[in-house]
Amino acid sequence: MDNKLSIGDKIELEKIETRLSVDPDKKPEKYNSQVLDEAPNDRIYAAMPIRGGTVVPLGVGQTFYATFFSNSGLLRCEVVVTGRYKKGGFFLVELEQKSSLQKVQRREFFRYECRKQIQYRIIEGEEKEMIRAGNAFQADEHSLEWKDAIMIDLSGGGIRMVSSASEEKGAFVELRFDIEINEEVEILYVYAELLRSERNQNNTSIYDHRIMFWKLDSGTREKIIRYIFEQQRKKRAQQLG
Repeated sequence: MDNKLSIGDKIELEKIETRLSVDPDKKPEKYNSQVLDEAPNDRIYAAMPIRGGTVVPLGVGQTFYATFFSNSGLLRCEVVVTGRYKKGGFFLVELEQKSSLQKVQRREFFRYECRKQIQYRIIEGEEKEMIRAGNAFQADEHSLEWKDAIMIDLSGGGIRMVSSASEEKGAFVELRFDIEINEEVEILYVYAELLRSERNQNNTSIYDHRIMFWKLDSGTREKIIRYIFEQQRKKRAQQLG
């Protein structure tokens, strides 16, 4: 178990939906749990969620965004269910971290479900080394190889997208996408790290990529968060007629 977590920490589990046919306006399933104990291989035992007095049996292999309410503040990562157990009168779920814990503010990890065009490119070699070292790199725009993808969700901490290409886990990428705030469109260029890349369970011709922003400046993060909340307000206004 990560030393940033403690037994008794509350957990919010948000289901990661892999089906592309899911209504983007539908809110993702969320469950409340709690860290109960350490498990082998740096995993944790957590309480199986209860809803309406009934245990919700999470399935082995299901993935979630886990937000831990710890003494260090809000910590977030991606987890996968690796086991289910019953000890005494308690139902337990075993969770394995699939990404590193990141400290977040509540509004930063709110995810906006969408279907939006995005482009990305893999950064390697000298360019990667210079950027990660904090140095400017003047790339020839005409020689850059951008790939097309569809953004599935967006938050202040990263995105999920799908594309026709499989990418290497841990790849360093640049993202290019537009946002609209106050009816003004701005194109954002953002560096990021690819946490996971796997074939989509419901459409084997595409790949599901989960990406975390890398050293995103506060100004750009504020724009993204503002865009998300503006889109949410528009949706609520449409629903209210």
